[in-house]
Amino acid sequence: MNGRLNLSGDDWQLTGWYRNQWRFTVSMELGETFPPPVGPIAATVPGAVQSDLLKAGLLDDPNRGLRSLSGEWVNNREWCYEKKFDIPDGWPLDRCELVFEGLDYAGEISLNGVKLGEFEGFFWPHAFDVSPYIRTVSEGSNHLRVMFRQSPEIDGQYGYTHLVTTLKPRFNYVWDWCPRIVPVGIWQDVCLYTYRATKLTDFWPHATLNDDLHTGQVRFAASVETLAAGPYRAEYRLKDEDDAVQYEWSETLMLKGGVNSFEHMAEVGEVQSWWPNGYGKPSLYTAEIKLLSEQGEELQAVVKTIGFRKLEWVANENAPVGALPYTLVVNGKRIFIKGVNWVPIKPLYGSVTEQDYQQYVGRFCDMNVNLLRVWGGAIIEQEAFFQVCDGLGLLVWQEFPQSSSGISNLPPDDPAVLATLERAAAQAIRERRSHPSLAVWCGGNELMWEGGVPVDERHLNIAMLKRLVAELDPGRRFLPASASGPTFVADASRFGQGLHHDVHGPWQYLGDREHYAFFNSDDALFRSETGTPGTSRAATIRKWADGLPVWPPTRDNPYWVHRGAWWIQWEQLGALFGLWAADADELDLYCRVSRYMQAESLRYAVEATRRREPEASGFIVWMGNEPFPNNANTSVIEYDGMPKPAYYVLKKAYAGLHLSARYSQLAYKEGDTFACGIFIHNEHSEIEGLEATVNVSLYGADGNLLKRCVYDCSLGVGAQLAGDFSWIVERPAHGVFVLRLEAVAGEWTVERNEYAFAVESSAPLEPLLQLPRAQIVIEREPVVLHTAFILVNVSPVCAIGLMVMERDPGQFVCFDRNMVVLLPGERLQMNWAQRNLKEGSEFIPIIEGLNVEADCNEWQHNLKEES
Repeated sequence: MNGRLNLSGDDWQLTGWYRNQWRFTVSMELGETFPPPVGPIAATVPGAVQSDLLKAGLLDDPNRGLRSLSGEWVNNREWCYEKKFDIPDGWPLDRCELVFEGLDYAGEISLNGVKLGEFEGFFWPHAFDVSPYIRTVSEGSNHLRVMFRQSPEIDGQYGYTHLVTTLKPRFNYVWDWCPRIVPVGIWQDVCLYTYRATKLTDFWPHATLNDDLHTGQVRFAASVETLAAGPYRAEYRLKDEDDAVQYEWSETLMLKGGVNSFEHMAEVGEVQSWWPNGYGKPSLYTAEIKLLSEQGEELQAVVKTIGFRKLEWVANENAPVGALPYTLVVNGKRIFIKGVNWVPIKPLYGSVTEQDYQQYVGRFCDMNVNLLRVWGGAIIEQEAFFQVCDGLGLLVWQEFPQSSSGISNLPPDDPAVLATLERAAAQAIRERRSHPSLAVWCGGNELMWEGGVPVDERHLNIAMLKRLVAELDPGRRFLPASASGPTFVADASRFGQGLHHDVHGPWQYLGDREHYAFFNSDDALFRSETGTPGTSRAATIRKWADGLPVWPPTRDNPYWVHRGAWWIQWEQLGALFGLWAADADELDLYCRVSRYMQAESLRYAVEATRRREPEASGFIVWMGNEPFPNNANTSVIEYDGMPKPAYYVLKKAYAGLHLSARYSQLAYKEGDTFACGIFIHNEHSEIEGLEATVNVSLYGADGNLLKRCVYDCSLGVGAQLAGDFSWIVERPAHGVFVLRLEAVAGEWTVERNEYAFAVESSAPLEPLLQLPRAQIVIEREPVVLHTAFILVNVSPVCAIGLMVMERDPGQFVCFDRNMVVLLPGERLQMNWAQRNLKEGSEFIPIIEGLNVEADCNEWQHNLKEES
């Protein structure tokens, strides 16, 4: 049988050299061997040079202070990876091939002193026939050497997209959410293969769900390079998640020498459908192809994961003439896209593990997300990412590696660049097209004609990519770019003109009245990138300061400029809540306010878009994760995986059954009319027609009930107005009032939703900041000791924006509810689960909030009693 030997691991050696220095093994003047300027040190593959230098103590931690600046020398050196390995006697067959799945970026490779060739290119594997050079153990060890030249210099966030000549992730060269950290090295697996007679070069099990939505088909399509012409046998097999065979077939093939392509169509009986997160189980199957010799010797077998689902894209209701279809229908059911924008977990993406993907992607599954947009300025995501998405039911919108540059956003059309892009795109399509999670191929991020108009197929670059998708992955959705349509961003002055199709922005809270006026009038069909900044935890900002001043967070502070210059909110938050004191450290308060407003801003944007269903069909938050511990950024989870408050309000806003309020501002004066429309959102067709009771309550900050209304309605599917609510504003206790929405529909209870408003102050939202501190006690729930606890507000004032977190972010704890308002005397049970609670570790909660003080003594007391 064909063999595979994985050469990845932590047994490599790394040395660093000045340019071309490694080529001179002996000094001409001295007759002595040159020592390497760096190393040798231990190296891990896959990974990056920087990862190994960090482990060896030869590179400063780029996460600390400004120290990423001190690591830029790495890209001005040449680097040599070396490994010695043994091959058993008898292992090599007719051919041996050495395959590097991913190299970053250019250099040359030698084996046993023989130069195999040079390489250049990030987005495709590099393969070498090593049959003449490989040694078996009786002949001696093999010595593999991979030399990397200095990294190429390309534009980061600022530059000229149409002048791009090198395809390499551009975010590493600096983006607003990542400083310059440019990886170099072996970033994917290295494998040695041996083949007898045949080599499968491509296998695509194309699964489709029939129109009856119960039965399916699998087209087993394969390409094989035949070393010896003649008869062979192919076996096809389909198994379900229980490993039960659902289909199998074998046939004899007459294969000629060279490349052969063949396919087999399998009709499958009853199948379990693959559903997106929140709509059903993402049922998976495995499709296998085996090649055997005429005598029955197994030559090669390949297994891939597939799923049966039917994806369609239909026009939004009342869409302008000529608009692309942005409404997703899965297995006959219309799906509102609830997404986040995904970027690499780390700038050193070769060091990302399968567990990293499980934890970070899992965060968004728990947030009720059903689609991840893989942003075009980074990598085409790895196989492990797609496997995790397959299993969690998360759809993937994968962009080809192109992005805007600020100065020029037009994609390149140089023939040589297009040939390189075509090679990268073809490789990506072939490798990922069997995944049921893959929903969209997209030309790239924010690619535009002059004047800010998104590009389309009239551009040679986009036309080539569209053709390639049609040829290699027919039926898969292709979008020319994100955004798409007549305009890049939505302009409030042009609402109602049919110009806003798939749009980007805004990326900030627009103001106490402006934000709500904008989203209440919005007419975008789809929002693939809308965000708002929020700081990291104050403790995290202090943790990484490296002796630098954390206060004030202004454009004069190098620490803040280096770690989120775009997202400094000093002026905006000062205007909303009152001026900050530059000479007093108010970081904790500043962070609480920033995080609270990020949550408020994003929640309203999402809820307003959902209220426009089915004219609007989706919302993708910019952004989900971040690859660097920024002081402030638009991400909703921090670098270490800890959710920001915005994460939990979005989890609620993305729920299948949800309540929302449509209002016009956060700050009022006595005598104003506070008016809001109360909407119920339902995605569960099985409860359509069920009678629902919606309770709307208004409280002062002291818990005093100001007004209550009850609305009865029959549940539809989508968004519906349950009723209108109004109140003539009187000054409540502490100048703050809280709107609480609750609903019950049969056995279904809708998670309550709450909004806080302010009355009369010198700054619109200053009363929220001047609230007395609410005292919260956290108790263990005795019945479900290890999965629940009780929050108790023992103070006479509401706790606003109450947020529970785990002390150790590495535990990846998820709560069923969070970021809540707790009335005086109120008790609330919170349930929790974890994706990575290490054996022997203990979940310890910590609490923050706009006006919250927490007492975890009861929790700690219980811990001591248990121990």
